Amino acid sequence: MIKDSKEHLNEINETYFQHMTVAFKIAINMLLTGVICLIHGLIPGLFKKTASNMIVKMHEIVSRNYLSYINIISKLD
Repeated sequence: MIKDSKEHLNEINETYFQHMTVAFKIAINMLLTGVICLIHGLIPGLFKKTASNMIVKMHEIVSRNYLSYINIISKLD
């Protein structure tokens, strides 16, 4: 497990704490988005586009990180 973790961190060019920070930010954002979705489900007039906008933003962040990872890997070939 430690070996796999080190390999993953090297692949994405992040330190343990950088990776943890990004992962925690995404996790907290996902939890907040879930709560907003629940509130919107109960009261449709609230947060009409908030959750959708948050999901789009999270997708952009994750996609950007994934594309950076792909660019790094392609340079190794």
